[in-house]
Amino acid sequence: MKSNNPRDLAVTLLARVEQGDYSNLALDAMLKQHNLSGRDAALLTNIVYGVIQHRMTLDFDLEPFIGDKKLNLWVKVLLRTAVYQMVYLDKVPNRAIFFETTEIAKKRGHVGIAKLVTAVLRAIERKGIPDPETIADPIERLSIMSSTPTWIIEKLIDQLGETKTRLILDEINQPAHASLRVNTTQTIRDVLQHELAADFEDLAVSPLTPVGLIAPGGHLAGTPQFATGEYTMQDESSMLVAPSLDVQPSDQVLDACAAPGGKTTHIAEFIDPAQGGHVTALDLHPHKVKLIMQNAARLKLANRVSAQAMDARQVADTFAPDSFDKILVDAPCSGLGLIRRKPEIKYQKQPEDLGNLHNIQVAILDAVAPTLKIGGRLTYSTCTIVQEENQDTVEAFLATHPNFKQVTVNTLAPVTQAHNAPALQIYPDDYGTDGFFIACLERIE
Repeated sequence: MKSNNPRDLAVTLLARVEQGDYSNLALDAMLKQHNLSGRDAALLTNIVYGVIQHRMTLDFDLEPFIGDKKLNLWVKVLLRTAVYQMVYLDKVPNRAIFFETTEIAKKRGHVGIAKLVTAVLRAIERKGIPDPETIADPIERLSIMSSTPTWIIEKLIDQLGETKTRLILDEINQPAHASLRVNTTQTIRDVLQHELAADFEDLAVSPLTPVGLIAPGGHLAGTPQFATGEYTMQDESSMLVAPSLDVQPSDQVLDACAAPGGKTTHIAEFIDPAQGGHVTALDLHPHKVKLIMQNAARLKLANRVSAQAMDARQVADTFAPDSFDKILVDAPCSGLGLIRRKPEIKYQKQPEDLGNLHNIQVAILDAVAPTLKIGGRLTYSTCTIVQEENQDTVEAFLATHPNFKQVTVNTLAPVTQAHNAPALQIYPDDYGTDGFFIACLERIE
């Protein structure tokens, strides 16, 4: 029989994430498979994201009590979940944590493992967790306290300074709020907010964009309004990308790296098929192309969008010069701006990834550039917060394309917390959103 114990499910899911699954996708799938109460679903979500966010800290806490013992992955994950609840969940008594954890150990293993788990937890309760302030090296200390690899901390301090780095590290370990983008072809923000108020009383307008609504949490993708296409789920900072293109109703627009289609459908809201406007969306993977069109269909925008599988680095081989009025390159990147929403990213990425991704980003910009009309606009965006993938990529492109110039990023509302003008860089601590970079380029000859 399938377990409906949220603590047991958390162990299963966390082990999958350790083996390469994406936390957000795995959690969504698990919530759909198991009929959990709202309380149990919230506990499962809290434990999963909390353990991933604080994984290095939890391993530091456990190390004096397990030492060199070779533990199966699920046992180590189980101990992390227990310590996370003991340290970070004030309303859960230790006796409940000990009982549940021991029962899971018995079910998954044997009495010997259960006794080991109980002994470790009793020792932690008796002696207390170690103090990271005793770590002499300041970078290592900050690494353990924020559960962030040292190379990321060193990179951020070098580029942004220690104060800003600490603010970012504090923010990325906070729970992410929910955000939605109103489909302006179907409704308006005030009407939608009123319609959803009964179930989401904390729903509020976004300070970043006039088409965004935000809430502390809740299953916003489970409403009738979502199903009928009145809105879609999208982070607030991501909602700034499509307006930066200054799309006109008759524009031909290329979205070169489009899946799952959030920005594609946002672009589509600005065009008018009756005036010839159209969005061509590309993605490397065929199954993701289907996802783009499914999202467009739900939002009743499918007549404005066509999608096909293609490596964006091959654009110039397929499309004629001067084919598009506007081009979006939402480039493959390290995703370091998404750490709060997908915390496993900080453990998966390596320093060499930044250089490799920079080369891919420049290659995509090189490929799409000839297909942009003179006077057209190209927006380059990423969901990362490091220079190598952001302004350095833009500068590398401009160095070999003197027929392009960088211009100021358009926004629908004033963005007061922004950096790196004329580009727009948002860090996670600025608005409590994903970290995002947007640069706009115009072809001048």
